Amino acid sequence: MARIYKPTYTTKGPDGERITRKSTRWYIDYRDSDGRRRRVPGFKDKRATEQRAAKLERAAERGETGLGRFEEHRKRPLVEHVKDWYQSLLDGGVTQDYADLSKKRIETVLNGAGAKIWQEVSANRVSAYLAMRRAKGLSVESSNHYLRRMKQFCRWMVTQRRAPESPLDCLKLLNAKSDKRRERRAFSKDELKHLMTIAEHEKLSFGIDGPDRAMLYRVAVETGLRAGELRSLTASSFALRADPPTVTVAAESSKHRCEDVLPIRPELASMLGDYFADRLPTAVAFRMPSASNVARMLRADLEALRASWIEAAETNEDRERREKSDFLAYRDGAGRVLDFHALRHTFITNLARGGVHPNVAQQLARHSTITLTMDRYSHTVIGELSDALTALPDLDGVSPEQTQQRATGTFDGAAGDTVQPTSEAEKPSGSDGESCCHLLGQKLGHRAFGDSHSMSEDAVRSAECHTDDTARKSSKDGGLVALCRGESDDGGGKEKLGALGLEPRTHGLKGRVCSLKVASITATNCSTYIS
Repeated sequence: MARIYKPTYTTKGPDGERITRKSTRWYIDYRDSDGRRRRVPGFKDKRATEQRAAKLERAAERGETGLGRFEEHRKRPLVEHVKDWYQSLLDGGVTQDYADLSKKRIETVLNGAGAKIWQEVSANRVSAYLAMRRAKGLSVESSNHYLRRMKQFCRWMVTQRRAPESPLDCLKLLNAKSDKRRERRAFSKDELKHLMTIAEHEKLSFGIDGPDRAMLYRVAVETGLRAGELRSLTASSFALRADPPTVTVAAESSKHRCEDVLPIRPELASMLGDYFADRLPTAVAFRMPSASNVARMLRADLEALRASWIEAAETNEDRERREKSDFLAYRDGAGRVLDFHALRHTFITNLARGGVHPNVAQQLARHSTITLTMDRYSHTVIGELSDALTALPDLDGVSPEQTQQRATGTFDGAAGDTVQPTSEAEKPSGSDGESCCHLLGQKLGHRAFGDSHSMSEDAVRSAECHTDDTARKSSKDGGLVALCRGESDDGGGKEKLGALGLEPRTHGLKGRVCSLKVASITATNCSTYIS
């Protein structure tokens, strides 16, 4: 049942206080024939507004909107609306292929959802149909393509004043990354070199000879142009004598419908000059098979090159290794493919590997956002990831193979001095752990306090306070234990060991004089500590 009311609003009073007021106009709240809640303005007169509300309610019961400008379009079949929308696409300058594909997707969804007129188009019907298609194998990316075209059609209906609102505004695109059916990889440098050798073979493939295929692949990987853009080029599209040489893609052939002028490498320009030597300016630049066979042509070349590469193995071991590798394989072990569009992927990836600034790479790729350039088209091989790990610090300490290390100013060594490892003559001759630790204590004490000028007075006083408060122990504890407690058994008296970083004995912790165990240090590894 329709309801009339006066909405309230707040405003500021003369003293700045907030005052609540009622509108002078009445409003009508009701549900239309589709069950949607509507709010339309009435009149200042309450009785006139009630009469309008009753009229709207009766129209909703008859299946009408009560809004005259939409009634005619609600009764028209959707087929007629789709036909008008299709014509508007062509009038807007899109290609015939794009318009045909979009129309086909719209008709597929409408037929699958059982929608014949506009009021039968609903979010529930469309989402249910697409979910059913995905359950039967439709990829998420393809499902999003269908939904995009449907949302585009519904927005057109609103802008053309054929519908009050789009019923699909609440539907969101799904995450296509969760259901990736085709993931491309970039060609390696060696794979590209092998691919260029296809020019040596005069054998036709899909009606295209070897030199023509090699030139097509080379231009694709050095310019990043798509297959459709390459097909639209003529000899006059290239300005080979300009500085720098360029190639121009017409707006009607570019994906983003803008004319693109792209630079090309001088080496490629020189090759193209010879390639177009006997061509008229209006001649097609590159011979290409049908759109559906371009990827098949590249796949056939990859299979032939890979077979030839495997046959060239000199030993059985080498042949087995090549057969297990992904070199020139159309699909690698991770499921990634090398199709014709992978040449464009390789172009962007090589820019990223060469250190080109992302904004420059975006312009060369002609992407609308930097996210497309970096997240979707830049492929990093596992070797590059492994090389990046070399920036992490080495947590294993000094390796046995290391022959020298740099001093950092600790003890009596100045920063930057080279510290040589202990010579064989300085290493302890016996295997007795006690004598080793004794020598270690002497070495550490000498390094820490051999040069009294290298220590600050505060450090010396701090070490004296620690050692004076430490209890004595018998000499059987060995040099290292005495060293940890602040003593030395070389007859030199107390040694100030605070600067060594060895924690002295703490009162109240009997028997816990040091965390280092004498028994674990042998004559073999003692030289490491001594040096």
